Amino acid sequence: MTRIAGEEISLQQLRALAAVADTGSFTLAAEALQLTQPAISHLIKRMEHELGQPLVVRGRRIRITNAGQMMVDTAVRALRLIDESVGACLSQSQLREGRVVLAVGHLTAGALLPPLLGRFSQQYPALATTLMDSTAEQMISRILSQEADLGFGSDIGQRHSELATEPLFVERMALFVRDDHPLAQRVVIDARHLESLPFIHVNPDANVWRAVSRQLSSVANVYPRVVHHVSMLSTAFGLIQAGAGVALLPRYVEVLMPGNLRAVTVTRPTLEYPVVAVRLAKHPLNPAALAFLAMARQHMKPPRAHKSP
Repeated sequence: MTRIAGEEISLQQLRALAAVADTGSFTLAAEALQLTQPAISHLIKRMEHELGQPLVVRGRRIRITNAGQMMVDTAVRALRLIDESVGACLSQSQLREGRVVLAVGHLTAGALLPPLLGRFSQQYPALATTLMDSTAEQMISRILSQEADLGFGSDIGQRHSELATEPLFVERMALFVRDDHPLAQRVVIDARHLESLPFIHVNPDANVWRAVSRQLSSVANVYPRVVHHVSMLSTAFGLIQAGAGVALLPRYVEVLMPGNLRAVTVTRPTLEYPVVAVRLAKHPLNPAALAFLAMARQHMKPPRAHKSP
């Protein structure tokens, strides 16, 4: 492969030439770059050899040739851009600047993310975070398109080989009912009591509901009757308050539950809601996203609503 003329010119040579032009002295340029005067002279001689013509006229007064001035102008522009880019990369890696975009399932976004975002902002005040409330399919789409760096929500299954999932914790599910519902005063109910109840299905595209349906049918011979499909938790709570149905939800959303609703534990089978972090499998996370994921691993826990005695 033919070598291109000038491809051996280094950043150090460009810095040396720019420093000589700026100071008008090999000695002062050496001091500025913390090198010796012979080292500066050698760097420029090598560049002159590479380019095939003199760049500096030596003497009692240093002068820059026309070719040298062209190289100086180019060096100043290039070095400024390089230094700015290097500085930005270092600031990001040292978490002095950066941004992480999160696509988060509706149930997880309201109940689990606010305290985590508060902790993250306190520890990394220079980092920006953007939270995008998402359905299961929106979360997957936003990560695949790189619109979002990380996703958090229920397990997405094995449908997307381009995505990597990391389990964070598993939450038990409960039946959410209005406080005057016949089951509201129960602490625990068998899954068989779910038969024929009118269900409000939140985010029905989520993979977790297929697993729950299989459990209910195979263990309890229950096939939930869904009367409403909704995307937002607030809509589901509103419908439950209006007496339009009940909902199976992870217990951690209890902290957002209106005062006239109750959460009743379901057993036989015990229904579980796995919460995972989702990312592109073969795409490295930026430093801010890595820092957020590390914090999520440590601090994303299911909160508990305060119970009055």
